[in-house]
Formats: sequence, C-alpha cells, structure tokens
Amino acid sequence: MRYIEEKIENRPFRAYLPTATERSHYRGKRPAVVIFPGGGYAFTYEGEAEPIALRFAAEGIPAFVLDYTCTDSAREVYPKPMIEAFAAIRFVREHAEEYGIDPHNIASLGFSAGGHLCGCTGTLWNKPIAKDWVGEKPELSRPDKLILCYAVLKAEPPTHKGSFDNLLGEGAAWEDARLPLLDAVKNVDGETPESFLWSTAADTAVPAVNTLDFARALAERGVPFELHIWRHGEHGLCLGNQVTQDQPFGQDDEVSEWVREAIKFMYEA
Repeated sequence: MRYIEEKIENRPFRAYLPTATERSHYRGKRPAVVIFPGGGYAFTYEGEAEPIALRFAAEGIPAFVLDYTCTDSAREVYPKPMIEAFAAIRFVREHAEEYGIDPHNIASLGFSAGGHLCGCTGTLWNKPIAKDWVGEKPELSRPDKLILCYAVLKAEPPTHKGSFDNLLGEGAAWEDARLPLLDAVKNVDGETPESFLWSTAADTAVPAVNTLDFARALAERGVPFELHIWRHGEHGLCLGNQVTQDQPFGQDDEVSEWVREAIKFMYEA
C-alpha cells in the first residue's frame, strides 16, 4: 500500500492506496472513497479518519481523508469546508487513472458533521449556492455515491445545532437565511447520488430522524438508497469495535456490520 500526503486548498489530504495485484478483478477500475471525519466543525476526529480509510483499503478500495477547515473560536468557517470537500472529490477524479480508480465510482463518506459536509457534496453540487465552489465543470465535483454515517443532514430541529454554530459562527440563529441552503434534506433532487445511510435509534446527539428524512427525500425522488437503523448505540461509534471504542476484542458492537455493507455498496454497480 502507498501512503501519500497531499494538500487540498492548503488542508491536509491523506491517501491510502492499496496495491492491486495482477489478478485483481478491479485492477485499474477500483472504487474510491473520500472521507470527511466528524467533530461538529470544531475538529476532525481521528477515530473517523485513518481507521476507516484502512478498512476500505484492506478491501482494495483507495481511501482519502480530508482534514477540512474547522473553527477554533466563535468565527464562522463557512464556506471553506465546502470548497475543500468539492476540491478533494475533483482531485481524486482527476487522478483516477494514476491511482487505478474508476472515475465513475467515487463516493464521499462522512460522519456526523462530516456527514453534513458529505451530504452537501451530493446535494449542492448543482445548486446556485455552490457555483463558485465546484469549478467550471460541476460534474467533476459530484460524488457518484454517498455514505452517510449518523450524519447531520437537517438544518432545523431536531439536529445538531452546535455544528451549525461552528460552521456559521457561534449563536447562529435558526432564522439565519443560509440554513435552508445548507439543509441536505431540503436540497435532495433527482440528481443526488445513490446513498448508503446508517444511524442508531438511541443516538441523542444527532437524532436518527436526520437519516430517515434524507432517505424519505431520496425515495420521493426515485434515487436508490440503502438504509440501516440499529436499535442500540451511542453517537460516534465509528467502526464499532476495539479499534475505535473502549471495548475488548471480539465484542464488536452490532453496528460494526455497517462497514462490510458499505463496501458491498461500493462494489455494486
């Protein structure tokens, strides 16, 4: 496996490129994922970064991690994370041949607030608000698939208001005119990528209704999706095993199944 460190809009961008053997069925046409860790737009959580990338790389899927701009004060960071996210997807597509990637099977994958960023890449790429973020050819910035993990997808209650406070500035009111424009659920349309979504019914930080409402919006517009809601599990479970949780080896949380299912989703046409 090759490990490469790049810069996207001057932000750290890490690539985990598994070696494709001569007998690999997907040699030269592998799917790829661009990972946006969570952290409420205050930081990017490492448990949702390299451990996730390594799991996908272990299954032959090149994985990229973007440490997008987050706030370190009450100042807003919008729209820097969005600009960086679209640029990251463009970078992967433009280097697809070099990295042995199928340019038509690139997914953005996000957790929590990183899930909001992921959702934005799939729902804003063709909207006026993103005209200056996506470049002259918006289709190059569009992910082919979305993998949304306990994602912040609504910009109105019930959601994680802290993420929007950090994105737009502390104390951002629900009346902020930008919020509807950043609501992934409201921005779903017929050109939103097919999606894989999962959450838990017990998540109190980012209620599962975010995931359910996004899935409903996809269904209403005929966009294919796969949905998993587990009964138990707190917010931020990552892999759901000893790598990212304080639990003994062999006692994986039931949500740990999501990774295998998401990998199947990536390999399916």
